[in-house]
Amino acid sequence: MAIITARAGLGRGARRPVSRLPGGLAGADDGPVGDRAGQLAAFCVVANVAEETASGEGGLEVRTGARHFAAGAKVWVLPPQWGDGGHQLIVAGHHRGTRGRRGLARMVMPRRRLTGFRVQGVYSPAVIRALTRPLTELGSDHAPRLWATRREAEDTAAAWRALPLAAHADDGSFTTVVADPPPLQITREGRTWYLAHFNAHRAVYSARRPPAEPPDAG
Repeated sequence: MAIITARAGLGRGARRPVSRLPGGLAGADDGPVGDRAGQLAAFCVVANVAEETASGEGGLEVRTGARHFAAGAKVWVLPPQWGDGGHQLIVAGHHRGTRGRRGLARMVMPRRRLTGFRVQGVYSPAVIRALTRPLTELGSDHAPRLWATRREAEDTAAAWRALPLAAHADDGSFTTVVADPPPLQITREGRTWYLAHFNAHRAVYSARRPPAEPPDAG
């Protein structure tokens, strides 16, 4: 799929693609999907933009909210679209400072900048359009994958709440998610990996056992 190629362009320092969906007439996008009031269209993970997020080298810079979304803003979160374990997610929400007047913006953002993952039903036609529109901003004509079932969405939201920190092996052999603070060691396919270092962004594990502490001279 073309989206895999598009992901390669999301490197460090690259600007995140943003897709703006038209807002239409005032109030026109706030009605239920279908002909009957309250008709459920889908279930989706939702989250809020974190109030503060550590950024920069070593996580020493603190940022409020995100570039495109205000702190605390609600966003609708699509399931992972590529094989990075959900570290980068496609979300849709009202752009910072617009108060919903300019429709919904869709963009890619790091999962670590989101909090309060939970599942809600989708009733709004505007949200459905934002979630199902082809991924042209990522160079793909395909519509994104939606949550297959409510259970899938709930299980993923629970995992993201419990394991918020991205982690990977120092040799690149795996990526995963861990608790924050991260455990000192984890097991993958019967092999033990030891925590080498971590910061506000990620944890790195190594197959090399950490050096033993010198004996107490006293």
